[in-house]
Amino acid sequence: MGILIHTSSFEEQSFLESLLKKMKVSFESTDADQKVKVSKEQMDSIKRGLEQADEGDFLSNEEVHQKAKNICSK
Repeated sequence: MGILIHTSSFEEQSFLESLLKKMKVSFESTDADQKVKVSKEQMDSIKRGLEQADEGDFLSNEEVHQKAKNICSK
């Protein structure tokens, strides 16, 4: 399983790497010269998520897995 995130700045990449390390989530960081186009709505959503994470408003990996199990077992 995997997820690919393209950051728009070094600061965003550093923040995400720090967050993933704190959450003990395995990840791989690469330098990509390709740019990904996202809509304004998608970028707004990403920014909201980053703000929430800055405020400590996120779930641990275990909590996400438990919520997914609960949703899928309904």
